[in-house]
Amino acid sequence: MEDQLSVNRRQFQILLQQLNVTEDTMIRHLEGGQIIKLTVHKNKKTWHFHFKLKNVLPYQIFERFHSQLTRTFSHIAQVTCSIEAENPSVDEQLVQDYWTRCIQELDGISPPILTLLNDQKPKLTGNKILLKTKTDTEASALKKKYSSLIQSSYRTFGFPELQLDTEIFVSDQEIQKFREQKMAEDQERALQALIEMEKQDKEAQDDEAPTGPLQIGYQIKDSEEIRTLDSIMDEERRITVQGYVFDAETRELKSGRTLCIFKITDYTNSILVKMFAREKEDAVLMKSLKKGMWVKARGSIQNDTFVRDLVMIANDVNEIKAKTREDTAPEDEKRVELHLHSPMSQMDAVSSIGKLVEQAKKWGHPAIALTDHAVVQSFPDAFAASKKHGVKMLYGLEANLVDDGVPIAYNPVHRLLEEETYVVFDVETTGLSAVYDTIIELAAVKVKGGEIIERFERFANPHRPLSATIIELTGITDDMLKDAPEAEEVIRDFKAWVGDHTLVAHNASFDIGFINVAYKRLLNSEKVQNPVIDTLELGRFLYPEFKNHRLNTLCKKFDIELTQHHRAIYDTEATGYLLVKMLKDAAEKNILYHDQLNENMGQSNAYQRSRPYHATLLAVNETGLKNLFKLVSLSHIHYFYRVPRIPRSQLEKYREGLLIGSACDKGEVFEGMMQKSPEEVEDIASFYDYLEVMPPEVYRHLLQLELVRDEKALKE
Repeated sequence: MEDQLSVNRRQFQILLQQLNVTEDTMIRHLEGGQIIKLTVHKNKKTWHFHFKLKNVLPYQIFERFHSQLTRTFSHIAQVTCSIEAENPSVDEQLVQDYWTRCIQELDGISPPILTLLNDQKPKLTGNKILLKTKTDTEASALKKKYSSLIQSSYRTFGFPELQLDTEIFVSDQEIQKFREQKMAEDQERALQALIEMEKQDKEAQDDEAPTGPLQIGYQIKDSEEIRTLDSIMDEERRITVQGYVFDAETRELKSGRTLCIFKITDYTNSILVKMFAREKEDAVLMKSLKKGMWVKARGSIQNDTFVRDLVMIANDVNEIKAKTREDTAPEDEKRVELHLHSPMSQMDAVSSIGKLVEQAKKWGHPAIALTDHAVVQSFPDAFAASKKHGVKMLYGLEANLVDDGVPIAYNPVHRLLEEETYVVFDVETTGLSAVYDTIIELAAVKVKGGEIIERFERFANPHRPLSATIIELTGITDDMLKDAPEAEEVIRDFKAWVGDHTLVAHNASFDIGFINVAYKRLLNSEKVQNPVIDTLELGRFLYPEFKNHRLNTLCKKFDIELTQHHRAIYDTEATGYLLVKMLKDAAEKNILYHDQLNENMGQSNAYQRSRPYHATLLAVNETGLKNLFKLVSLSHIHYFYRVPRIPRSQLEKYREGLLIGSACDKGEVFEGMMQKSPEEVEDIASFYDYLEVMPPEVYRHLLQLELVRDEKALKE
């Protein structure tokens, strides 16, 4: 059987015959060559040959060989090649021969560097290519950006690994030329500056700025009807609009007339306004129309074929005093903003802290708090703005608060895990709130000895139509629920069926929250007393290397079939099989009893497994400011995982001098009120010094996401 070397050489000989290579010199240099690999890209119609030859080809031989190769297959594909040499020894002449070709192979090279490389031939010292540069900047750019590219280009032709080095060389003629050029540039700048000064003096004499409010054309009376920009739908003869000028320019036309083009917005919409100067005085006034003014404009609305939109051709423009928003609260009742972000908060602010403090001053606010997300870089700017405007600055941040370890087991008891009967359950609901939403499906399976021994599945009638989101998420429709029993009956049957067995759920705090509220509201019973295991937190403890620990992710990892995710009965069966796998892995860690599951809380990287909640921290004195800086350092250096995190234990340790607020809808108090009963949230809220109640507009996105049912529930 023919070996691979012989096959490669025979294929190369066939290729040479196909290329019609008959010249003795070429045949001698190509003798013993091999085709190592041919890469074909059908979509791009490109072929790439990888050849192996005895030596690096003389440049003229390579050129002829490459030309015949590309020409022969040009009707089929675009052909490129690379060469590997068995004996890759080269001399300076060979390096110089290939130099121009190597430079041509470089993509994206800057024109100045390209000129520098094309104007010289490199020297070869040992295994180093030596290039001349005129400055340290050029030398640095060559080494950092282009050294590896030049090396790679040479390797394509079979050269050995060549290093690139530089030496700075400037001739006496170039130094003299530079001095002469600099002197000429200095003289040119001085002349231009003189011309510009004379021009400005002339403009100042000819175009004295008007005093008082700007008025071009006739006065627009206060009684005239002002149209909002969003009401303009078609061409109109004569209307009046007003707005903020956010762009303005004046042009001198070839005809000698002056054209003023400016854009205004009244925050309902925007429009481009054009105005032609009727007299010389108009042209002077138009140059005074600047960005930042508020103006009234009167004219016709026309369809402009140049900008392909409706524009106003204005006859009259009057500057007006802008209507600004005011704080009408009495002086001794002005509010203080305690939750504010600067542009240092990633993707959550656009206004500088200086502008925000300036606005607070205009409204008469005595103080303002800065609470950027996890950072304090705006403090120096905030301090300067506070001094400048005389507004007291409260220094703080919005932290990512995490528990050192979230419980895996609730109501812990000393039960042997291997012998226990487990009730793996799941609830599907009309929404996320245990208070305002209700159960529509309750399903469970009993697991003992690694097998499912019994099933429970019930629908419950919510007596209201389901939202489109819930129908899409769960696959449950209104028709499936219209004849279902009452939730009270379903909960009573479930409680009796469970007995005193151990309950299991994925993200158990959510499901147990619904069961607790249902027990109290429908059965007038105390909350769940059974031992509970949360497979979400157990998964985070056992498999910290996984990117996430969602049910479908874990099932996929362990080849557990999840037929229809977010249907309770299918979720419970999958979670049951998942539990069996997890308990075996827990036993390998010597966790044998239910009350042992929480012994590993807070150890090693537990802060990574906990989901961050937002919390506002405000420093009330210098001790608090120092502790705030310590917490920021800890969060970025020791507890950074996707975001800078502050473990609750560290916050307790450095709590002195700090006020802790409950933050926004991503805070644990607000989220708890969305999902749990008020009694349960009282324990959570006791950790905080003050609760933040923000305007409904801040939370309105929760209605769109259907995380909160309606406006009434949001306000409650």
